[in-house]
Amino acid sequence: MDKQMGSVPPRTQWQGPTTEQEFYQVYSPDEDKARTNVHYEQPPEFFYAITGGKWNVYSCNWWQGTTTDTEAQEAKLDLFARLMNLQPGQRILDVGCGWGGPLTYLSTTYGVEGVGLTLSSAQRQCAEERVASTGANVQIHQQHWALYEDDRPFDAIYTDEVIVHFEDLQGFFEKSHKLLKPGGYFLNKELHFTNSRYTSLGRAAVFINELYGRTGNYRTLAEELIMLDAAGFVLQGAYPMDKHHYRVQNERWQANMHAHQERLRLLVGDTYYRQFRAYLKLVGKVFSGHQMTIDIVVSQKL
Repeated sequence: MDKQMGSVPPRTQWQGPTTEQEFYQVYSPDEDKARTNVHYEQPPEFFYAITGGKWNVYSCNWWQGTTTDTEAQEAKLDLFARLMNLQPGQRILDVGCGWGGPLTYLSTTYGVEGVGLTLSSAQRQCAEERVASTGANVQIHQQHWALYEDDRPFDAIYTDEVIVHFEDLQGFFEKSHKLLKPGGYFLNKELHFTNSRYTSLGRAAVFINELYGRTGNYRTLAEELIMLDAAGFVLQGAYPMDKHHYRVQNERWQANMHAHQERLRLLVGDTYYRQFRAYLKLVGKVFSGHQMTIDIVVSQKL
């Protein structure tokens, strides 16, 4: 693994990304785990302070008719529950479950049994502590999705701004199809390029990709739908989220960072703190333009 991972190599003049810095890098499950954890193995308290709210949801939430972090997190998760038609007694899988907040909320609110997958030991520990404190019917596994097997099929599987880290997205869709019951729901919320020309990385995109261990795999919505079709799913709907939600979310996280800046600098150091602030400002600019959309794609196993 190269020593420059996590920071942009210094150059006197920008000459475009190197081959290793481009999107769609192919890694083994072990290297994929190590690279993903460049970002997610930071102290959980760092992310808790930034995400705020009761559930610490590290993705864009629902900022319509909501005013607090917790309200926005729960409104988004309630929307997921409706789109997946969750019913008491069902079994659901959260791929990329983070610190366990979303899965714990869905389990305790809708009476479902949950399984969560994460690559981070820090996230797993926090998720298990959250599950224990709430009594949720949830199990957390620290395992790569490609290696995960289960003898009991799921009623629903979901991801929330996670599949951008999956280079083998077709393989993930096929694995999910295998794990679902017939008629089971498959929900993916993700950021999508509005045109394939945007896969050419500029300096800002390289900086963001480095912060995530070079695991970027952004695609267009059209590409995702074609892969879902090839995996045997039938589309139920693709629901765009107004970019207003992302802009408000980004502003909230920046405000949370500023409010807790002294503690956060102690946790991760001044350099990483400044890098993360720069990252939030850059993605805020992206969603002021026309380069990306946020979409919730819902499908069912045939």
